[in-house]
Amino acid sequence: MSEANLENFASTSNQQNGINQLLKLISYLGALHIQERYFPYDKYEYNYTYLNPLAITNVPENKVLQKIFGLPFPNLPQGQMPSLQWIGKVAFRLVITVINGSLAKKSEPSESAAILSKLQRLENQEESSDFLVKLKSVLEEIDQEMQVDDKLQKSYQKFPERTKSNISGLIENQFQEIRNQTSKSLNLSRQELDKDLDSSEKSAIASLEEIIKYTAKLAELAENKAPIAKSLLQLSADSSNLVPYNNQFQVIPKPAISNQFQQDLIFAYLQVAGYNPVVLEQINQLDSRIEITAAQYSDIATKFGVSDSLDSAVKDGRLYLADYSILEGLVNGTYPTQQKYLAVPIALFAVPPVGSTSRSLFPVAISYNQTSISNQRLVFTPLDADDNGEPWMTAKNIVEMANSNYHELISHLGRTHLVVEAFVVPTNNLPDNHSLKCLLKPHLEGTVLINYGAYTLLVAPGGAVDSLLVSSVGADQSLAAKATQSYLFNFNDIAFPKTLENRGVTDKTKLPTYPYRDDGLLIWNAIESWVNDYFNLFYSSDAEVLNDADLQTWASTLVSHEGGRLQNFGDDGQGQIKTISYLVQAVSTIIFTASAQHAAVNFPQKEFMMYSPGFPLARYLPAPTNTQETQGFIEGLPPLNKALDQINTLYLLGSVYYTKLGYYSESAFINPNQVQSALDKFQKNLDAITEEITQRNSQPDRLIAYEFLLPAKIPQSINI
Repeated sequence: MSEANLENFASTSNQQNGINQLLKLISYLGALHIQERYFPYDKYEYNYTYLNPLAITNVPENKVLQKIFGLPFPNLPQGQMPSLQWIGKVAFRLVITVINGSLAKKSEPSESAAILSKLQRLENQEESSDFLVKLKSVLEEIDQEMQVDDKLQKSYQKFPERTKSNISGLIENQFQEIRNQTSKSLNLSRQELDKDLDSSEKSAIASLEEIIKYTAKLAELAENKAPIAKSLLQLSADSSNLVPYNNQFQVIPKPAISNQFQQDLIFAYLQVAGYNPVVLEQINQLDSRIEITAAQYSDIATKFGVSDSLDSAVKDGRLYLADYSILEGLVNGTYPTQQKYLAVPIALFAVPPVGSTSRSLFPVAISYNQTSISNQRLVFTPLDADDNGEPWMTAKNIVEMANSNYHELISHLGRTHLVVEAFVVPTNNLPDNHSLKCLLKPHLEGTVLINYGAYTLLVAPGGAVDSLLVSSVGADQSLAAKATQSYLFNFNDIAFPKTLENRGVTDKTKLPTYPYRDDGLLIWNAIESWVNDYFNLFYSSDAEVLNDADLQTWASTLVSHEGGRLQNFGDDGQGQIKTISYLVQAVSTIIFTASAQHAAVNFPQKEFMMYSPGFPLARYLPAPTNTQETQGFIEGLPPLNKALDQINTLYLLGSVYYTKLGYYSESAFINPNQVQSALDKFQKNLDAITEEITQRNSQPDRLIAYEFLLPAKIPQSINI
């Protein structure tokens, strides 16, 4: 299918975004085995134009494949193409989002329950080699039982102004044209193209073609169910409750947090065990931007069953601040047409004194500028809550909106994805038998591909970030780059224990409940011990490290302006690695960031953030300008179409678990027997950590079980 035909089809389709992406998936799938086999690209070099000025792995366009498919196609470096297992996991979650969207617009409860039952059969089979075949079979059952073809025909009759697309035929023709054009361009027969594929690969690819056809039909049916006059672009929550939002969860489970997010103690608990548990910092004096009186503080503490004074809380170091002022450079976005509104809050929290019945963190106050041109601060406290919880509930919702934007741009994209990206090029340019390359490469698997998708789709103009987050895509890109530089320019200060020290949150007597800190330290210590044991197998002295020319080239490339552009890296901060201990710390930091830290900020997107009433990525009314306003927080929530897009995007990103920390492929190490004893120790440590975290999660101070750092839920690398 030519580019013109693709654009024509997309323009006449009622589900432009969904079907357009499905067609891109077809094209990318068609080249999955073709590129590595016939267009090997083995260069690892930096490109500084993708997210200027960051160092990103260069991914040139493959002009031959672009001509075949009629779409831009990345020429990923050798070894960076995804496995069929990864594709199967992503396809499964994409299918679920499409089915959920179809049912959310109009369905009978019995229909949703029946489909959910079928999909649940697949939940524990994603690791099986024939998973795509099983998924195809389940979709075939759903297609027949839902009578999708009949419903599509009826929808064409009901809405004659809509174009009948015959999507199955279009997709089948697309696959056929891909095969024909590929054979022609490479001067190879179909049999020659497929000769290197084993039977399981052929079966998987054939199944994926059928999966895409069934899914595309459901996508079209979903849109056809909604009358044109009530386009989702126009829908908003016209109810005074959350029922319209809750009804969007059909086969995607509604997060349990939906029943808890309005509670004050849960609001506070999420600062230490939520989706962005990296902002809270200790303060030793009151912040002038959030002034409260001693009497107010005592009354607030009493509200939570705590006997405390403001003076004692300050002196004891039990006050903590979540400061989102880094967002002040963002503008109020509008894409595509609706005005969004940013407020930049700070939030004050306190820990009850020693001897209290509970020492759970509680909220004290929230403050932000009255207007964007005013220096006067508005301060809201839990005492400012009428029978409906307002305006305190709106203030909390504004904090979650700011926290969500901080999370996506800074904690997630900026300080995991793009930080780890800087290490891909020099690591892959090491000799294949180098100990550092053997260890690090599994922790970089999939990062180039997923980051390519981020800056070409998610964080591109008109992409999900532009649509869903509060600001403009240009401002978002700048903030993400600034966040990345803040870590890469200060590499020796970003080891996990150091980040905790920098925020003043290491003292368990002052902040006793902090699951992210406590579980994270277990994982950090296990990784550091493994890395130490590993490198001591290859280096017997610091002198050997210093004299390793390949290692020093790796380090010097990272700090070069023509390389990774790191600063404050190396024993001397100038890019030279002189000791085994520094090598262990640096590599532990990279592995922890790529595995545990990414898991801690990625997977809560599904468990928490896809529920937009609790965690809006933008608000659509200006923040209250006085503490007497009683507008319901619901009035400023995202429109329902944006809420559904938020579900789709964050469910997909937060559901794909591929690989597991501590478990390397058989080919990872040149001499597996050499490292086996150290690796066994690492895996046993991870098993013990699982038991420890499970026990901790049963304790009453963990208001919600914190499972994001369970070793089995930590992938080896950033691959989603």
